[in-house]
Amino acid sequence: MSAAVRGSGVPMRVLELLSSAWWTGPAERMASVARELRARGHHVEVAVDALREGNLREALRARGFPPREDLALSTKAGPVAYLRDVRHLAAAARDLDVLHANFSHDHTLALLALRRRGARRVVRTVHSSRSLRTNPLQRLVHRATDGLIAVCEAHARALVERFGVPEDRVLATRGAVDADAFRPDGPDLRAALGIEPGAPVAGIVSRIKPGRRHEDLVEAFRLVADRLPEARLVIVGRGEGEEAIRVRVAHRGLQRQVVFAGYRTGPELAAAYRTFDANVLLAEGNDGTCRALLEGMAAGRAGVAYRFGAPAEAIVDGTTGLLAAEGDVPALGAALIELLGAPARARALGAAARERMAALFTEAARGEAVERFLAQVLALPPARGAD
Repeated sequence: MSAAVRGSGVPMRVLELLSSAWWTGPAERMASVARELRARGHHVEVAVDALREGNLREALRARGFPPREDLALSTKAGPVAYLRDVRHLAAAARDLDVLHANFSHDHTLALLALRRRGARRVVRTVHSSRSLRTNPLQRLVHRATDGLIAVCEAHARALVERFGVPEDRVLATRGAVDADAFRPDGPDLRAALGIEPGAPVAGIVSRIKPGRRHEDLVEAFRLVADRLPEARLVIVGRGEGEEAIRVRVAHRGLQRQVVFAGYRTGPELAAAYRTFDANVLLAEGNDGTCRALLEGMAAGRAGVAYRFGAPAEAIVDGTTGLLAAEGDVPALGAALIELLGAPARARALGAAARERMAALFTEAARGEAVERFLAQVLALPPARGAD
């Protein structure tokens, strides 16, 4: 996949589109890229869902990106508002170089607004594997897009091999983490959660819902508890699947070993990662970079994950953490036993994990890669069928 050529230094005019009302992983990534592009001298605006109540508009204003007021950009708006958005986007694009879509809804609107590209281009960041499901419409949309940004190499390969997108129109990027916000030193939550100071702890930070594979982790921890009865599992997060996981914990006789820590943000989230000896993540959410894994690794905790997508690229198996085959619960349990039973090894892998995050998984590196790619896309002819 393309490494992207260095830009000419000419400022670009970019409109970031995100049909969401909430500050989640994709919104954080969009804001980070917008900030990095602006710092490099480019003009960047944002537009998000203007109809639904949520915290995204306020969060963007606080970061110096007040959203445009002329776009509804909502999946709940209805066909009249959709057509109005297409007209407004087409008018706004006369003063822009790039419409950068982030979700399927705004991606479709951008393609309709720029049916004839001229010198302008449509770029899409594919945030999760949901947008990599093979179907004729998805193939048509991806191939009609001038540039596609993937959040990991595996997703980039899928865009090329599964959808037939030319390699020079695909960029593979890494996730990014603030290594200053997530540090190894500082308070943890052990005392607050009633965990003994020396007890080995595995933890997961994830919304608790079907598909996030908390049930696999509980089953794997049954194996851990049999070998290391003093070990603890901390589940950080909330969600519609919490009651089912609590029932599974009770059925497996793990009430003493498993601690539900609730939803944590800010300094409490950083403290949660410092509570762990091993930081687990088993499935992507709407953010394919699996940010919670990166944050825990930046905090100096060894990563443990299934071998898929971004986690398989973030973790160097045996050096910064351990990987298990996807769905292999006994292997997951063995990985946890290996780390929780050997604190010195867990600390060494955690130190290497932090070093890797600080060196390679930075917002500046991601912003530079996106900048180069946008310059490359602008130098290419429009995607096939666009003009």
